[in-house]
Amino acid sequence: MNMEFIISNASVILVVVAVICTLISVITEFTKEIGILNKIPTSLQVLALSIIICTIAFFAYISYAGIAFVWYYLVAVVFAAFLVAIICCKGWDYLIDIWKRFYRTKG
Repeated sequence: MNMEFIISNASVILVVVAVICTLISVITEFTKEIGILNKIPTSLQVLALSIIICTIAFFAYISYAGIAFVWYYLVAVVFAAFLVAIICCKGWDYLIDIWKRFYRTKG
């Protein structure tokens, strides 16, 4: 694999995650004071929205790309949805700090 291919895909993934985080944040901001959503913690609402939106985006993508569905893809999407929820609730810096804590470079 060529390095440019890997770099271009990583940037696309970061853009998609940023767009999904923005969408979740906007939806949460507008709906957190409505009805029953007023009674649940905002973090729970963000997690539920993250799982729903990531799953819908995943099925839309595999349908568009013509990729066959395999059950463990859905498990990966739910895991990714948790990461998206962490980014939405705590920010990118929080996730980067966790990454740095567990994956220190030797030097």
